[in-house]
Amino acid sequence: MPERDPKEQRDPKEIDLEKVRDAQAGDREAFDYLVERHKDIVYAVAYRFAKDPDLALDLSQNAFIRAYRGIKSFRGKSSFSTWLYRITMNTCIDYTRKKARSVDSLAVPEEVAEYAGSEPIVASLPREPGADALSSELGEQIQKAIDLLPEYHKSVFVLYEIEGLSYKEIADVVGCSIGTVMSRLHYARKKLRAMLAPYVQGGWSVPEGGAEDA
Repeated sequence: MPERDPKEQRDPKEIDLEKVRDAQAGDREAFDYLVERHKDIVYAVAYRFAKDPDLALDLSQNAFIRAYRGIKSFRGKSSFSTWLYRITMNTCIDYTRKKARSVDSLAVPEEVAEYAGSEPIVASLPREPGADALSSELGEQIQKAIDLLPEYHKSVFVLYEIEGLSYKEIADVVGCSIGTVMSRLHYARKKLRAMLAPYVQGGWSVPEGGAEDA
């Protein structure tokens, strides 16, 4: 039986760090590798916030451009995926805080236009992750309720319940303690239960207002 290529047995995080070092040295193909490996999860996070496939693509594109511009600042104190999560979350939060601005404002900066080229970095991404589940009436109400959460609760809830990150990973992404992550997750679940209970019990729809801060 032929032996497996040692590279196939390597930790993906180790490969990421190697590619990051190459990208920091100017290797564009190394950064392309990182984009290819992480594009689905970046898009999934962006879609959870944007709920629009085209806007999610724009946000994903912008997140990768930010990562490309800041790649030399990566020091390996966390995994590359955690660092990229943080950039993606900040990109989405920046957008949600300024919903009035147009998608055009997310255009590629001139200084990285040569890298980005004419084709979107994440053009081959799936269009609507989880669209089938969200198409149900209950799914729509759940998504609406999540949207009403304050950003600092919503981000923790999405990262833990939907994206499956650990408390430690979320703490690294959002820049707070594990205890704060647990507290925010607790309040997020509590608010969602309160908003969804009447709907589940009697067909009530989630109101269009916002959730109160805890």
